[in-house]
Amino acid sequence: MKSNQKKVYVSLLLFLLFGCLWMTYNIHYLKIKQLDPAYPLIIDVSASVEGYLSVKNLLITYIIPLLLFYRFFIEDEHPHIIVRLTSRIDMYRRRTIQVFISSFIFAFIILWIHFAAVFLFDRFHFVSSDLWKLSLLNLALMTCIYFSIGMLYYFIFDYSNSIIAIAATFCICFLLYVMKSQLNMAWGPASDANVIDPFLSTGITGYQSLILFGKELSLSLVMVLLGLFAIEKKDFMFGISDD
Repeated sequence: MKSNQKKVYVSLLLFLLFGCLWMTYNIHYLKIKQLDPAYPLIIDVSASVEGYLSVKNLLITYIIPLLLFYRFFIEDEHPHIIVRLTSRIDMYRRRTIQVFISSFIFAFIILWIHFAAVFLFDRFHFVSSDLWKLSLLNLALMTCIYFSIGMLYYFIFDYSNSIIAIAATFCICFLLYVMKSQLNMAWGPASDANVIDPFLSTGITGYQSLILFGKELSLSLVMVLLGLFAIEKKDFMFGISDD
């Protein structure tokens, strides 16, 4: 079983990592803010094209840390754990819950850093923009997206090993980004990875929120069903590492 102390250390390390990334990506805008206090910092630091919350980073750069994060938070399939479970479904349910919780924590850390930094450096626009509402919506969407990615990783893992699963998952995420950035396909998960940027200027209605969340939730449910199929077909080899 994963140590709770180790989970705390990894989470704190992620806070530090994403805090440094936020400062690195936005140091130029912070300098502008120092020279011009009226400058709407929130607009540029929330951009979805490039920077800390860019779709490229959310779906490519941060994916490897996400998959490694799962390795620290989700129980390995050791024989002494598997034999205590009543069925494959029981094991799958436990793992699915752990993937969801891990996805939520990872998305929360990314957005909390952004939320806190905007509050610290651009408090006026922070208040006037209702950033907290957009952040909550984006947290729900990112949790669903990362949960789907996590379920995709374990779907591939159940038929192969961790190295192949990481490589294949990364390639699929890269393809999703290309579909959004190059082919402008608005229906994929990449379109919902950062909704803070587009809705800062246009605003968002409750209906739009439900549509976006419903789409990503539906994808998550599809991945859960695919994973259920995989776990029923999986061969467990006791005494041999799954990696």
